Amino acid sequence: MEYKATVHRLMKEKEQLSFEFFEHLHKHPEISNQEFETTAYVKDILKSLDIEVIDYGMETGVVGLLRGGSDGPCIALRADIDALPIQEDSTQEFCSEVPGVSHACGHDAHCAALLTAASILSEMRDEIKGSVKFIFQPAEELNTGAKILVDRDCLRGVDAIFGVHNSPDVPFGSIGVKDGPLMAAVDRINMKIYGRGGHGGQPHLTCDPVVAAASFIQSAQTIVSRNISPNRFAVVSICDMKAGSGAINNIIPEEVTMYGTVRTFDSADAKMIEERLKKMIAQIADAYNCEGECEYIYQIPATYGMHELYDTAYAAASAVGVPVDPTPTGGGEDFSIYQQHVPGFFYWLGIREEDNDCVYPWHSPHFKLNKAVVPIGAGLYAMSVFKGIDAVNNGLLK
Repeated sequence: MEYKATVHRLMKEKEQLSFEFFEHLHKHPEISNQEFETTAYVKDILKSLDIEVIDYGMETGVVGLLRGGSDGPCIALRADIDALPIQEDSTQEFCSEVPGVSHACGHDAHCAALLTAASILSEMRDEIKGSVKFIFQPAEELNTGAKILVDRDCLRGVDAIFGVHNSPDVPFGSIGVKDGPLMAAVDRINMKIYGRGGHGGQPHLTCDPVVAAASFIQSAQTIVSRNISPNRFAVVSICDMKAGSGAINNIIPEEVTMYGTVRTFDSADAKMIEERLKKMIAQIADAYNCEGECEYIYQIPATYGMHELYDTAYAAASAVGVPVDPTPTGGGEDFSIYQQHVPGFFYWLGIREEDNDCVYPWHSPHFKLNKAVVPIGAGLYAMSVFKGIDAVNNGLLK
């Protein structure tokens, strides 16, 4: 357990470095698949640490490999690096310098924490009985980055993977460690109702798709409330609706298009919801002499704390913070794509501080976190490597 004391010492020594990483990334945010400067910045730092940068043929995103002092398991650490098209309006001591773009989900903190962890582990390489892959992933906000990396075989040779995301619902200094689902599966629904348009003053001569859509939207809410136990989590949200060609008040349109999202923790619930949505829109549309269709797209599964890695993760969290049992959320995370291929565990890093104005939800223009969380995240990443290697060697993942 000598590595624990070393990790703590290096967390303290590299605190200012972690702040520099965070400040640079926060000031220079880039949206999904446009993270060119961030990619170059990360590559330069990894190379300066004598960490091999593996070329997977991607325009953005970086994977680094650190070989330890002896052969052994390979532990992957993942951080997302993309920002959002949101104008920052926070009390942060330094703000985004890119108009209309900001790290309103805290991916700058994740990236800075993993860079700091890379710096820590590079100094401890002789103590690592195995290797570490550092995955700086693009396009998490689009739910596509992890799939791109997996398709390019970035998990080859990886025995376990750990990921971290901040949480405004978890107190600063605490680390959410969940035995089971933590973030929901994310599915997309695209729906259309086709009718027969006409004059708004003569609706009896039309088959009004707007009225049919209104009935469907109301009825869709009963799928969860009347089919799924209140003890289980599921959400059906219709978030966008388009009818007609503009602000015209007297034309009934030919069709209505709707877009929405479904969030679940149980794949059986998602399948049931898909079936009910398709049946409901077809039958409701028919009742109004219209036609309806639903395209159901399974995007990413639920993200969770793997049961077999729970004790490992709890021990890593205990070494640098206060483990807590977090409440799962309907937000999604494409870290779950990695978990379909290798054993994985996902943490929440607490950032909530009322006195420091760190209370706003993800994707708010007011979102803010205390940079002091970055070295905590770095320590969590580093401890997960050593604990993860022990778990593999002890046969916990067989």
